[in-house]
Amino acid sequence: MTRYIIRRLLQFIPVLLIATLLVYAMVFLMPGDPIRALAGDRPMSDAVRETLREQYNLNDPFLVQYGKYIWGVFTAADFGTTFTGRPVLEIIQQRLPVTLQLAAVALIIQAVIGIIAGALAAIYRDRFIDRLVQVSTVVVVALPVIAIGFLLQLVFGLNLGWFPIAGAREGLVSFVLPGLTMAAVSTAMVARLLRGELMDALHSDYVRTATAKGMKRGRVVGRHAMRNSLIPVVTFLGADLATMMGGSIVVESIFNLPGLGNQVFQSIQAQEGTVVVGIVTLFVMFFVVVNLVVDLLYGLLDPRIRYE
Repeated sequence: MTRYIIRRLLQFIPVLLIATLLVYAMVFLMPGDPIRALAGDRPMSDAVRETLREQYNLNDPFLVQYGKYIWGVFTAADFGTTFTGRPVLEIIQQRLPVTLQLAAVALIIQAVIGIIAGALAAIYRDRFIDRLVQVSTVVVVALPVIAIGFLLQLVFGLNLGWFPIAGAREGLVSFVLPGLTMAAVSTAMVARLLRGELMDALHSDYVRTATAKGMKRGRVVGRHAMRNSLIPVVTFLGADLATMMGGSIVVESIFNLPGLGNQVFQSIQAQEGTVVVGIVTLFVMFFVVVNLVVDLLYGLLDPRIRYE
């Protein structure tokens, strides 16, 4: 298992470097002068403009800029400074708890509802509940995230008044509708994925053998069939948790949540490239770490993977 962990760690180092390089390039190689955008219509002397360019390493070649940035990230957790002098790390620390709460609520929703729905659909195949799961998941997957968010706000927020439709002032209940919005499509995918995997497992030889030995149906499904069927589901949930950080940009904007996603949207409008790069770099690091954890869980669930 130690060799398996080391091998995965070595594989993710170049992935992290390449991904952050691409993110940095997409923001800082865009046409335009950020210093001129900072000044706006106000006059700025050449001396001040040159000082700012030196301060933010804008006169250095691109790879030198990236090298200084990534060195600061990994050695001092320095994600840069905004053009107004505020450290990006301070913004991240302020906004991160909101995004983490949103991602946690969404993950719990899609794991619980998706696994229960998928398991029931597989166990009661071709019955009413199976057909209900199949139809509802297709409908959810077909709807855009924005439409799902507005529909939940209209029905459960405005009409029924059960949940707040914007902001995070009311604590955990404020994340119910955003969490449902973020988790809707993934919940449908989890349900369909587990349904297919579990149906295959229920017709496998080892399940028939366990049933023939007189083992109770619940134990056969729960201990044998479900364990193997959950391997691809765990992989999907892990990868989806990582992508939720990026997906929070849309959901947080719909529900006006003061998280990292909403900050990225505001920073793009304000042309604060340093903030965008810092937050997206954090998203990339989170994605890489979560995928590493998923790979390790994958090896624990299926020991054969460790020896491939």
